[in-house]
Amino acid sequence: MLIRSSPFGFTLVELLVVIAIIGVLIALLLPAVQAAREAARRMQCSNKMKQLGIACHNYHDVNQQFPFGSVDRNNGETNTCLWRYYSMWGVSILPFMEQQAAYDMYFGAASMENASPGAVSSSNQGRNRELAQMRMMIYECPTDPGAGIRSYPTTEIREDGTPAHTKYTPFEHYQTSYRAVAGANTGGSWWWDQDGGAGGTVRAYMRGIFHNMVGNGTTTDGAKSIESFASVTDGTSNTTCFVERHQPKIQVRRATYWSSIPTNHLYTASPKSATFYSHDWERCLLTCGQSSPNDAYFCGRSAGTYHANGINVAMADASVRFISNTIDVGLGYAANRTNLQMIGVWGCLCAINDSEVAGLP
Repeated sequence: MLIRSSPFGFTLVELLVVIAIIGVLIALLLPAVQAAREAARRMQCSNKMKQLGIACHNYHDVNQQFPFGSVDRNNGETNTCLWRYYSMWGVSILPFMEQQAAYDMYFGAASMENASPGAVSSSNQGRNRELAQMRMMIYECPTDPGAGIRSYPTTEIREDGTPAHTKYTPFEHYQTSYRAVAGANTGGSWWWDQDGGAGGTVRAYMRGIFHNMVGNGTTTDGAKSIESFASVTDGTSNTTCFVERHQPKIQVRRATYWSSIPTNHLYTASPKSATFYSHDWERCLLTCGQSSPNDAYFCGRSAGTYHANGINVAMADASVRFISNTIDVGLGYAANRTNLQMIGVWGCLCAINDSEVAGLP
């Protein structure tokens, strides 16, 4: 008499247990995978910033100075719209970023968006617009969720969606992730992205490497701080060149554009903005003691990234360091405080000759 054996198989309970175990393993593995991916993105971002530093060194070798942060022809336009600005550091270093073909498109006698009437012929109207609208992935951090997105600069389109001027039809730009460092700040409106003026004559110790050149390059026009390695007396390994500035996910506000105006492309460290929370807009407003999202004095000019715990910073010696967002950012202006107390360690790193040499561990 033959006896058939029972067929092999899994009971429902056994199957559910196996599925549960697999789910737990995936849940344990997923954070590690995400962390590995972010580490790779941060490394890629760091490599891009190193290329920025090397490009500035090569620019300096050719021109015996660092590039201007921006060039403002001061054509009489009171609105700081794109019509006034003829170049940015992002344009100047293109030949040293293996982008010679793009740089060859640049027409120096016209603004990035529109030719200035009276300064050049009307035939040059919009001569650089194609270049200004190009996407430059060399200036994008892969961790930045806003990088590569097209948007209108806030100087072109108001909060209510209406044009900020009538000089030309506003158009969108590709957002980028890096800003050049214009200097330190003790609070208020002492921004060093504008060369000279109150910030230049009263608090010269706060100036950084990159500035806005006003006019045609003469001293009377505002070219008071053409920086070179010789002027970085704090030491190139103790002075910052570029910082990361990732765009907040919830809104497009004061985004960074590689060919746009200084306030959207230069960075001025201050005791409040240097808390590195620009990517978390509401937290930045709270940290800076601001009540209105329209007040962009600090958060609009601050740094901040979606990297965990800090940001990549390119130093003037072309090295790249990771700065913790808990770094000392200073206490702000007060008559009885020293420069170091006002701008903190971070402000000292952003200034080129504040006489308070700050090093990194």
